[in-house]
Amino acid sequence: MTTLTVPRGYYRFCGILLMLGGLMGAAGQLMHAPDTPESVAAIPEFLNLAVNMHVQLAWASTLILLGLSGLYLRQAAGLRFWGWLSLPLLFIGLMLEIFHGPVQILGYPIMYGNIQDEAALKIVNDGISHMAIDRFPLQLAVTAPILPCILLGFLLLAFSTLKARILPKGPAIFNLVVLVILILGMFIKAHFFEVSFSYIHLAIVYYGFTLFSSVSSSAATGQRAAARTTA
Repeated sequence: MTTLTVPRGYYRFCGILLMLGGLMGAAGQLMHAPDTPESVAAIPEFLNLAVNMHVQLAWASTLILLGLSGLYLRQAAGLRFWGWLSLPLLFIGLMLEIFHGPVQILGYPIMYGNIQDEAALKIVNDGISHMAIDRFPLQLAVTAPILPCILLGFLLLAFSTLKARILPKGPAIFNLVVLVILILGMFIKAHFFEVSFSYIHLAIVYYGFTLFSSVSSSAATGQRAAARTTA
């Protein structure tokens, strides 16, 4: 039987990716612009924010996807099958979340770049708001799985982390609290709940910090034990 050895540096690298991606995602969600500009005069500022923010969010999700591999490998010895199931769920949810970014990054400057009057703006805004799902129902194959996959993926990740008992419980507990806030946000209209998707990214930051620090602390413990043995 072959034993897989993962360098500790890779775990630290993945921890840094999760922290960086989580912070970028949290900031991007907090700065999230409205889906459409309110007036012709607001278009330049709207485009600047929408394009830059979605570039940031696309890179945030990319870094998180890269960092998740270390989080799961670190807990591999204690994960059940349903723990591993959370990885493809999160991958699908985050990847599909990235898919809508090119609309804002590449499409918005084209759609809004030459609008000169409010009537033309209304036509474009209505088209974006209604998405033409009646004519292109396969759009739902990209948009509909995002939230269920992310919610279920993080739920299974939290419980599997608690069950594995390899990493500290803190990030998993915070993860569960965030999921409760997200669900409440579907029914409670308040700013605290309206920005609740940014809290998911803060949970990712917590996972990344825990991954980075737990590997560093275990390495330090091993070095002290080796020093005592040598002495």
